[in-house]
Amino acid sequence: MHIISRKHLKEAGEKYENAAKELNAWYAIVKRVRWKDFTEVRSTFTDADYVDGYVVFDIRNNRYITKIVYCHHIEGEEGMTEGHVFIKNILTHTEYNNRANWERKI
Repeated sequence: MHIISRKHLKEAGEKYENAAKELNAWYAIVKRVRWKDFTEVRSTFTDADYVDGYVVFDIRNNRYITKIVYCHHIEGEEGMTEGHVFIKNILTHTEYNNRANWERKI
């Protein structure tokens, strides 16, 4: 999966230092997978949730809200698209509970 944007993860690692290792581990896993649907996301991250079109990852009690454009087969070819994970927001658990924060610019 192509992760947009790695910069957001780096900034989150600096802001939430206790989560930096987990964020790096998450990145290392996600950049290598080719998810086709949310079921495949859950097979990789059992604590991921699907909420109103977003996939939410829980890392070190912080919530990482993403939009995922899943991989799909390219018609007429044997290949598969890369897929994208758009990091929508990185919130503490408390911030996550206020839906107004979900659209806040990171």
